[in-house]
Amino acid sequence: MNSLTAELQQRISTLQNKLRTAGLEAYVITDQEDIWYFTNINYKPEQRPFVLIMYPDRKPLFVVPKLEVDHFTVPYFDYELDNYFDVTSKAGSNWYEVLGEHLKNFSRVGIEGNSQLLMTHFTSEINWVVKFIVQNQRMIKSEYELDKLQYVADICSKVVKQTLKISRTGTKIVDTYKIAMQVGAEEMTKHFSLENRTINAVWPAEYSFMPHSIPDLNAAIGAGPNIDIALFVLQGYASECERTFFTEEPNKEQQTHFEQMMTARQIFLDNLKPGNKASDIEKAVDEYFAEQGLLGNILHRPGHGIGLNNHEWPTLSLGNDSILQENMVVSVEPAVYFQNQGGYRHSDTAVITKNGYRLMTQAPTDLSELILK
Repeated sequence: MNSLTAELQQRISTLQNKLRTAGLEAYVITDQEDIWYFTNINYKPEQRPFVLIMYPDRKPLFVVPKLEVDHFTVPYFDYELDNYFDVTSKAGSNWYEVLGEHLKNFSRVGIEGNSQLLMTHFTSEINWVVKFIVQNQRMIKSEYELDKLQYVADICSKVVKQTLKISRTGTKIVDTYKIAMQVGAEEMTKHFSLENRTINAVWPAEYSFMPHSIPDLNAAIGAGPNIDIALFVLQGYASECERTFFTEEPNKEQQTHFEQMMTARQIFLDNLKPGNKASDIEKAVDEYFAEQGLLGNILHRPGHGIGLNNHEWPTLSLGNDSILQENMVVSVEPAVYFQNQGGYRHSDTAVITKNGYRLMTQAPTDLSELILK
């Protein structure tokens, strides 16, 4: 595996090649995660713009607030640094004036499409070209990244397995919430960062049909369908693993919905391979759910990219015809939801391989393993 320095240099070189191909003289990046991707520097903007300018033929340039200059002085890659005074400043010391000075002699300047509108609003004299070069580069993971992703996926899997081990009718939600720290404490201490994300809890049936609700920590696990949700970010990389389970024998309708979810999951996996379009995944899953009369019970896309964040590109949904490629990492989570009954969703983190996929997270999937008495 590459060292951090070699990995960052490879990412920068890859972007520089793309800039040359696109005929761009400079490229502006402002998103916090995108800047971390190329620099491994964490920061909090606190209103103040941070700008990374990439060039096709010379070292990168940071434009940062004056108070962050020492913070952004790191030894592991070569770059230039300039600063402005604060979010607003006296004439000549504003961020957009400093930025404009560095770009004024270029006829064609790219800017990543997720950048703040104020970047172009205050620098209208620049001939801006909006692109998504970084977004597309981040979708394909290096071996360095896959190693980091597998590390956090293994921890995520352990947390889910331990949660299932203690979950019974009456188990308090707060006790499932504590498991992330109990299982992953050593790793979290070893790789402490303010950017770490360690979420694990069970969504009992009264919450599980609303996947983005927040369960009451004083609530208790009921018969089901319950969903354990584990979302982690460690060392800058993310993973998720989720399981639907019961603590009492499910009735016929619940068994049917569980198996429908599992069939949709297999359809998803059968289509997860290089050469297919991202939209093919949702198309195939939706066709099955339509046959089952369940289109009205779908609340979200069946999957999305995972990398620095738990949610990033590619989105595996209709409207995105991007071609799936080897070393993309995605979530696998086709699901159906029933108000006043609950949700049915497993989720795994998976990497697309040369001929298909490999699940990076591992936990029980079959109904027989997920009736916990």
